[in-house]
Amino acid sequence: MTGQHPTTAPPTTEDKRAELRRRLLSIAARDTTSEQYRRHVNPHIARTLDGLGLDIAYVRGSGTRLFDAQGNGYLDFAGAYGALPFGHNPAGVWDAIDAIRHSEEPSLTQPSIQGAAAALAERLVALAPPGLTQVWLCNSGAEAVEASIKLARAATRRPMVVATRNSFHGKTLGALSATGRPRYQEPFGVPMPGFTHVPFNDIDALAALFAERGESIAAFLVETLQGEGGIHPASEAFLVAARELCTQYGARLVVDEVQTGLGRTGRLFACEHTGVVPDIMPLAKALGGGVVPAGAVLFGETSLSEDFGLRHTSTFGGNAFCARISLRALDMLTENDQALVRAAAERGEQLRSGLEAIRADHPDLITAVRGQGLLMGVELTTDTSVFPEQGLFRSLADQEGLAGFLCGYLLRNEGIRLAPTYFSNSVLRIEPPLTVSAEECDTVLGALRRGMEVIAAGDSRRFFRHLLLDDIPAAEAEDGTARPSGPPAERTAPREGAPAWPVTPRPGEPRWAFVAHPTDLASYASYDQRLALRGEQVRVLFDRMNQCRNVDTPAAMFVGACRVHTDTGETSYGEVFALPYGAQRLLDMPTDQATELVQQAVDEAVRRGAQLVGLGAYTSIVTANATAIDDHGVPVTTGNAFTVAAGVDGLLKAAQAQGTPAGSAHAVVLGAAGAIGRASSLLLAEQVGRITLVGNPAHPERSRRRLADVATAVVEHLASLEPGPEHGGLAQAVALRSKRGATVAETVAELAGTGELTGSLDAESVLPAAHLVLAATSTPDQIIRPGLLRRHAAVCDVSQPPNVGDEVRRERPDVLVVAGGLIRMPGDQDTGIAFGLPDGVTYACTAETMIAAHGLADPVVSNGERLSPDLVRTLRQGAERLGFRLYLSGGQETDAAVRKGPRS
Repeated sequence: MTGQHPTTAPPTTEDKRAELRRRLLSIAARDTTSEQYRRHVNPHIARTLDGLGLDIAYVRGSGTRLFDAQGNGYLDFAGAYGALPFGHNPAGVWDAIDAIRHSEEPSLTQPSIQGAAAALAERLVALAPPGLTQVWLCNSGAEAVEASIKLARAATRRPMVVATRNSFHGKTLGALSATGRPRYQEPFGVPMPGFTHVPFNDIDALAALFAERGESIAAFLVETLQGEGGIHPASEAFLVAARELCTQYGARLVVDEVQTGLGRTGRLFACEHTGVVPDIMPLAKALGGGVVPAGAVLFGETSLSEDFGLRHTSTFGGNAFCARISLRALDMLTENDQALVRAAAERGEQLRSGLEAIRADHPDLITAVRGQGLLMGVELTTDTSVFPEQGLFRSLADQEGLAGFLCGYLLRNEGIRLAPTYFSNSVLRIEPPLTVSAEECDTVLGALRRGMEVIAAGDSRRFFRHLLLDDIPAAEAEDGTARPSGPPAERTAPREGAPAWPVTPRPGEPRWAFVAHPTDLASYASYDQRLALRGEQVRVLFDRMNQCRNVDTPAAMFVGACRVHTDTGETSYGEVFALPYGAQRLLDMPTDQATELVQQAVDEAVRRGAQLVGLGAYTSIVTANATAIDDHGVPVTTGNAFTVAAGVDGLLKAAQAQGTPAGSAHAVVLGAAGAIGRASSLLLAEQVGRITLVGNPAHPERSRRRLADVATAVVEHLASLEPGPEHGGLAQAVALRSKRGATVAETVAELAGTGELTGSLDAESVLPAAHLVLAATSTPDQIIRPGLLRRHAAVCDVSQPPNVGDEVRRERPDVLVVAGGLIRMPGDQDTGIAFGLPDGVTYACTAETMIAAHGLADPVVSNGERLSPDLVRTLRQGAERLGFRLYLSGGQETDAAVRKGPRS
């Protein structure tokens, strides 16, 4: 019908699938380059870029814009760390390249008089501060710094080079030795002899060093603005004092202008802001016009020596091609009375003003705005107390990771390209080309403001969604129902009863720490509830984020802090850390790698003041029950002993609920050769009629030996007991044999023959006969399935992840499954830290850490494979005194009847 728009049918399922296929093919095409880079160039950088969401291969660049293969445009405010004075592919530079090609001027003519090099040197001298009359040309900033060090040493005949802490001067051995960051030096055997460092902007420290060792100091090397160290400007007083000290003691003042030189700070050279003239000045980055690598060292005649002139040369330094391009770059920088440099100063003030306004709106998130001209830094908070909700924002703030992930968010959501500084990962670097417009600056400021608003709202779902392969659909609950989608919610208030955040330690209060990791999908989902994602999606997100972890990233994420109030009126302060790896990932790692991760987490906990550290879930397994950990004199507990107590008590309660007399029951212990399984077997053996010990079939010979050892330990333990009516049939059978003088070995053999004490590596063959099952394995597999259990069996699962799947609860209503190892906090208090458990409930291993912290004078901890029943009983008694109680899943308590499954 004329004048009416055709009705568009809603997309069908097939339409959606076709669109998804198209997008995936597009991603696959884009990822070809990424895979080549990962495989052949630098897999570590590629992994980091992918983890942050910065893994875009750009195919075209023009001015301040970059474009990917799909034609998407990005505003580049990272600017190649200052190497793009005119943006990408500047026409003026390409005109110079065309002129070189048509002139046929030879580029590499050493040894000879190089005309282009001479012209470039003369131009640089004319622009430089007075007294810098000599120029040595090279290819990069690091090479320029290396030459500066050699110039100073050759001229003064002195060995020592002084630089500042947190500085960056390059990655060659000499430049790296001057770089003030030990962690970046150590792997390469630097600093070499003759280098030392003083605090940045500390005049007294510099003066003291000169007073002590001035006669041996060849040079003081300093940045006017520490770029990679976090955008920290040197004070005018510091630079003036450095100039005076170098003059007084005959040392050379070397001002590193590799990043700040040639217009970046709003002056042609950054040292012009203070009027301090160096003796030696390395340049690079912008000198190549954003197209070629080029560097130079400017210095005075007093620093020129025959040794340097004849013995320090470069094959490519001063080649005609790069020299002509550098000359064109200088022309572009200085034309119209340095109009571009003056414009950079104006745009810098615009950015500073805008950034300060954003900071004023978010003073808790942005702690500082620093810089000069178009080299600005925005420092994000590392204070976890800013984030009242448990989640990724809190953890990343603690790890100085917010800036990096904010760069990924801005790139993928706003088309803005930024980068964090090299050494200070909490600082955003804002360093656009000098040709940037006022409108583009406003665009970036608007995008940054919106990004900060997302963080301020705690909207982690929006902030991290780009790290998943496809757009996140409306999140589904674990039962498959859809949660409503819509605009981002406001930051939620803490749940009712949760303690006020932040929690801080009190003087003299016991301090503990607990190290864990996600054990199941519920714990993944609970880590950051504002993500509103299923556990499986959160696991994918964690795996993606883990790709950008490196040696400088703390191994464990800070989850939160809490205060425990006991029934006795005592308190303790604890901090919880999580390794961002699931159980299978930890098991699949080489043992030494997994152990090192846990060790780093323990180290961090101790550094922060923990007086006792607990290990949860597989962190104890991969460290051989904490025996592979250097505890630094601080007790480390696996929490296994109290887990045993909770598991055994939980299973016996479940037996009672099922109407199963424990004294004649057949119990099966899965994982009996492990630390928890072994101790549980000893205690269960006191109560049951018979017991079957099940070991790991993956290592049959080793498992059989260990099961035999456990069987012997069971008999020895039962033989040591005073016979009593509370004991079950197995204990009575051992007592009878002991009374008639049978040896332990004879008793073990006889009980095996009667089926009262047996071992097996085949869980499927023994589970159908079991009245009671205790699962305490170190496998992440759900090995207890519905068809393997007898009617009205009782199962207690203390494994994390659990060995019992949800299908058992669904398909076997006659079977009672309890999640052993769960403990009610004293007074049902909420710690404010979510483990994917009900409020007021924690794991037994966590509770053991808390209990042990309340006895630091003589701490009772569990580590190693052999846990004594006495240790278990001692911790059980301590728990009772402090108010910790057993919790059985489904609201079933130790002091209430446990609902039985229906009997037919």
